Amino acid sequence: MLNFDWLQSVSTGAAKGIIISLFILIGIAVWFLKKEYIVLDVESPRPWHNLKWWATGVLILIIAIYLYF
Repeated sequence: MLNFDWLQSVSTGAAKGIIISLFILIGIAVWFLKKEYIVLDVESPRPWHNLKWWATGVLILIIAIYLYF
């Protein structure tokens, strides 16, 4: 069985910092995707078709909500 008793020693602030840094790493990883993967089936891509911006915006919103609560 899995034993997660060691997590009791991690403070709430440290846990928030770890989670937020993981969100930031995901946001950075999104920007390393090739543009061909993002607009694969779009004939004439417009700026709002770029999912990198949408993903970054959603991650910023998630981080803001996470910091608020």
